[in-house]
Amino acid sequence: MGVTCRIEKDGSLTVCSGSSCLIGNMYPGIDGHSLHVLQILKEEKKVVWVTEYGNISCSLQEEEKDSFGLEYALENYRGPVHTLHFFYRADTAADGFYQAAEGMGGDTGYYGRDSIRKKGTIVSYGLCSLQFKKEFLTIYTASQKHYETVCELDACEKNTYTDGSGNRNLETVMQLSFDVRMENTNREQVVFERVKFLLTASMEEGLERAAEEIGRNMSARLFMPPAYHWCSWYYCYQNFDRIQLKEYLEGFADVKCGKDMKYFQLDVGYCTAIGDWLEPGERFPEGLETAFKEIKEAGYIPGIWVGAFMVGNRSRLYSEHPDWVLHDWEGMPVRLWITDNEPKPWGYQDEEYYCLDTSHPDAMSYMRHVFTTFRKWGARMFKTDFMLWGLQDSSRVKRYSPGKTSVEYYRDYLQMIREAIGEDSYWLGCIAPFLPFVGYADGMRIGGDVGSSWDGGFGPRNMIRCLTGNNYANHHFYQTDPDAVMLRDFQIRLTDREINSLALLAAVSGGCIYTSDPLHRIAAGRNKLFEFIKPDRRRKPSLPFLSEERPEIVMVHKEKKKGIVFILNNTEVKLNGVYALEKLGIPSDWHVFRFRTGEKEELWKKQLVVTIPSHDCRLFIVTQETQVSVDYERLWNNLE
Repeated sequence: MGVTCRIEKDGSLTVCSGSSCLIGNMYPGIDGHSLHVLQILKEEKKVVWVTEYGNISCSLQEEEKDSFGLEYALENYRGPVHTLHFFYRADTAADGFYQAAEGMGGDTGYYGRDSIRKKGTIVSYGLCSLQFKKEFLTIYTASQKHYETVCELDACEKNTYTDGSGNRNLETVMQLSFDVRMENTNREQVVFERVKFLLTASMEEGLERAAEEIGRNMSARLFMPPAYHWCSWYYCYQNFDRIQLKEYLEGFADVKCGKDMKYFQLDVGYCTAIGDWLEPGERFPEGLETAFKEIKEAGYIPGIWVGAFMVGNRSRLYSEHPDWVLHDWEGMPVRLWITDNEPKPWGYQDEEYYCLDTSHPDAMSYMRHVFTTFRKWGARMFKTDFMLWGLQDSSRVKRYSPGKTSVEYYRDYLQMIREAIGEDSYWLGCIAPFLPFVGYADGMRIGGDVGSSWDGGFGPRNMIRCLTGNNYANHHFYQTDPDAVMLRDFQIRLTDREINSLALLAAVSGGCIYTSDPLHRIAAGRNKLFEFIKPDRRRKPSLPFLSEERPEIVMVHKEKKKGIVFILNNTEVKLNGVYALEKLGIPSDWHVFRFRTGEKEELWKKQLVVTIPSHDCRLFIVTQETQVSVDYERLWNNLE
């Protein structure tokens, strides 16, 4: 299997596998238009497109047989460029497309040709993967430290034939663009991060290899132990206070899983206003330093929530320093959240929320003081929320100190925060752009909030799709966070089956494990479930059906002599499934055992046959051995 790139006579690029053209007519563009070229200069491995404003060049960087790179550059280019298209509306005949989300809750996952046609346009951030029968081409930038890169696939139906009766033969035409957002920063000389093209036998392999390289180039933080903690939000929300803190700390001391947790994180509601982070509110009148001390004395590492870009219009911060927030070109504050109607978020009276202008040195100094103070008080776990707010297009806002792209401002701010909280703090990003955060975050929320029922706006469907869709990033960029595990057996509409399924999904995914439920009040069986899913080390499943549109979720962990197979029925009807062991990545001569009973599963022609009710799951242990001893206390002991 090999992939090549050639420069055509007209100056366009063509990507091929053998005699098959994967992408053709790759030609640069600017701001939604094809490039107006005055002259084309060609060498064996370089092409230069000469325009009246300057030159755009592309150099072919040969790598391995299954990959190559394209290095684009601006040379003496004059004039603003918001979006430079490395290639614009190039032709492709892909059979499937993998979309990477920009951030939390965003569309992600695999789409077959019919789904692509129905969606029309699919936007993927930082990387994408195209399916060509049994080959997969992953396209990505080697890192993302200066510009946001975007892949866009457009599909439309083209009338290719009409006979006398008026019948039409419609053909789906697909065009692919790969863009870098410069945001009118007026840079005459730029050598961009290399665009990589990687051809693999599976989509999962391509995404994993791309993520590993991106993480390595961006110095991803992969050394912190996996998260296992408690967060105050998903049961108490903004109402958690010092009285409940005392109750929970005392109650957890009598619960085994409570003793095992590492972090105890306080969420929103502790300060007087959003932006006035260090001023104690009525729920913690003695201040967070006292609360952190109590948490440490109970044996936990204190954690804190901060909306690091958020400034409420009623805050003292905004009253005294209105110039510290971003403004539009008419001089008005950029309003990212208008709350002048019901309900008021978190019990605060603010009608509007603004975004901190981190290009302002005084605003940056203030937030450095906030984070260093929290650290001084004892916090070593930080959850920063609404972090997408900081990625504001520099061409559309007025910054105190202009000249950089949104990604550059963003990473400057992240660098300051990491310096303030220290290398030994666990940092969880939330509502954040995924790629700009690599190198700073230890964990990252990937899906929308989950709640107390399967249906409705806080149901788990978005989380489930995002968890599988962002699996490639897990333990390559940071640890992914599927959100809190629901455990309580009161004031909840999730069934026992659904609670068990979602808890096991979070565990098998290798993501962060935490809850907000009162462990000292819930049923003993739910505590045992939380103990069962405790992580032991960083683990990552394979997704054998990643490049298929299927109703169920299948995750597999395989080690030398044992493995775990997890199947979740995410549908509203009963699932009947048949899985060949080799398709699961399991040798065909291995044996399968049901987790609940420890009994050996009878295979049909070396295939696992299951029937799973709606919202239920099945867990199997696979091994070379003809017998197995099941550990019902800790999930991961079953791989020992």
